[in-house]
Amino acid sequence: MYGQGSVITGLADDSDLDLILVWDEGVPREPTLEQQSKLTAHGELALKRSELGGYAVDLMHVPKRVLDGWLDELEQGNGYTGNAWPLPVYVAAGLAESKLLVDPTGLGEQYRERVRTPAPAVVDGVRRQLETATPTYLKELDRASACDNRWLHANLSVELHKLTYMAWFLAEGHYPPFPKYLSQWYERFGMDRSIRDLEGAYWTITDPGEATGVLQALVTAVLELDS
Repeated sequence: MYGQGSVITGLADDSDLDLILVWDEGVPREPTLEQQSKLTAHGELALKRSELGGYAVDLMHVPKRVLDGWLDELEQGNGYTGNAWPLPVYVAAGLAESKLLVDPTGLGEQYRERVRTPAPAVVDGVRRQLETATPTYLKELDRASACDNRWLHANLSVELHKLTYMAWFLAEGHYPPFPKYLSQWYERFGMDRSIRDLEGAYWTITDPGEATGVLQALVTAVLELDS
């Protein structure tokens, strides 16, 4: 069993406790926490919620083969896009920064070592996608700005920004965490200051055309990290 999330990693003290229990085979279908309030089956996973020690506890039971599958996806250069839950790249990020709570066989430490640094295939894959997709994104962003279609501009910007964020963390040697406490992660990982300044400047801009220019500069800076 390992713990992850903002409380476990010291980023917050008023959030849920996220616990992941990995099983050799299938997951239990009966409550395993005291004061059980909710048990939900999600495919091969079992999600349980309870209150313990004044904290809301979210416990996810995961079969070992499923966790292996998520990490295999990343090692094959996938697992960072789409609407799957949980997204493998976030699983790896959480595991890399987790605290092992129960690990009698040492398997948990082996898993953490596996995600200590991002798999080369996913690092290269995300970088290549950012390189190839950026010109089309910039073209469509300029069109949206010229037509004053702010909804489309915002939607495209989020897509490109998310891909840039993925590439940035990976280039700096970390799986990208779920984007809830980004400024704290930037600081903790000692991420590139000039890129952090660019990213911060982006959020202060209201003009779509100007925002596109800063986003382009942000992409260029990220791509230059490992060029």
